[in-house]
Amino acid sequence: MQWLTRLQPRGGEWSYDQLHELSASTPVLLAQAFETLGRQATAWAVEASSHASTSFFERERVRGLPASTTGRARQATERALMTMLMSMREGKSAFRSGLPEEFVDIIRADVRHGIPLDALMNRVWSVHSMAKDILVESLREVVEPTEFPQVMRSVGDAAFDFANDFVRHVSTAYDAEQRAWRGRRGEEQFQIAEAVALGSDAASDSDGVLPAHWSGWHVYAVSWIEDPGFAKKYDTELAEFTAAVATMLDASNVFIFERDGFTHLWWNVEARASKPEVQAILGVERPDWLRLAVGPAARGVEGFRDTYGAAVQVADIRAYNTVDTVFFSDEVGHLLLMLADHGRAARFVRRELGGLASTEPRVVEIRETVRLYLSSGNSRLAVANALHLAPNTIAYRVGQANELLPQPVSERPTTILLALQLLYLVPNLIAEAGE
Repeated sequence: MQWLTRLQPRGGEWSYDQLHELSASTPVLLAQAFETLGRQATAWAVEASSHASTSFFERERVRGLPASTTGRARQATERALMTMLMSMREGKSAFRSGLPEEFVDIIRADVRHGIPLDALMNRVWSVHSMAKDILVESLREVVEPTEFPQVMRSVGDAAFDFANDFVRHVSTAYDAEQRAWRGRRGEEQFQIAEAVALGSDAASDSDGVLPAHWSGWHVYAVSWIEDPGFAKKYDTELAEFTAAVATMLDASNVFIFERDGFTHLWWNVEARASKPEVQAILGVERPDWLRLAVGPAARGVEGFRDTYGAAVQVADIRAYNTVDTVFFSDEVGHLLLMLADHGRAARFVRRELGGLASTEPRVVEIRETVRLYLSSGNSRLAVANALHLAPNTIAYRVGQANELLPQPVSERPTTILLALQLLYLVPNLIAEAGE
């Protein structure tokens, strides 16, 4: 593409001093452009990129749109245009070694200023289109009419390939920087939250880092992945789940922290008068790979400490082979206290259940019926409805359980229920303890 070397600024040739003074690029990039394109074609790129950036800013201003740049857009435009021209001249991919660090720095600034990816992509495509239009008009002046159609086909193909490659690299870099930024900000937020949970005072705005409504309701959960191989879309699916729960709880804030192999989730509800129904989380569609330990909904700073502490405690269930995927502290917190001494818990279950601790399928069926029966306050009807059985069948199974138990259900309902709950939570409890 020899025609590239014919490009020059509209006002005439630029001197080296003039070019260095007006360019927003680094000396290294200018030297590369000089070598590949020549001084005047490089000067043309500086002028054209300045015009494209100015036109884009003006269009945003006229339309009343919020600024979508961090003050380095002209540098990015100039860098992109020079890179495109050099790749055309050399006939090589511009990003075979990845996105230049200058672009990464600019994208990093965009992420930290909260500029959305769609706004960044709109800027990239808009400025690219404007620069391409300027290039086409300039080529009309330096390319022979007979050559122009072929040159335009070459320019169109090369510009399209460059733009697609550029957008892909920008999008990838944006995602990487956003994850890194969230990680750094999340670490600061977690340090504040953890300090409050351990007794520190809660600042009203935490210096703007953690804008929590401390006087509102709090629901804290600790999550983990049971099998990482199934979490193919971890970030997306987790975000969708936390957003759905936020809607269910009427939460005004959701905070997500990565910590020691766990993901901490904190829903903060500002205005709700009644206590959020945490068990409604079971009605929210969640990823198959997600395991969740949930603290109780609680209000105020002390409430935050309660829900945080409960969720962290319940997350210890990760050490056991369990059948459930969501664990509420109100339901399993007391069981985890018993499981702190695994051997004693196993002996307690064996002593209280006797033959009802068997792993035989028929006994397991009877055991589950009795667990539901005691949990429901001895309501045969409630269990019958839950299991789709007749009430008489429930009564029959309770009678069978009495034959297997060291003592009848009616004589030790509380301790038998505790033993049944432990064995339901950790089905291999006795085997794992070697009892």
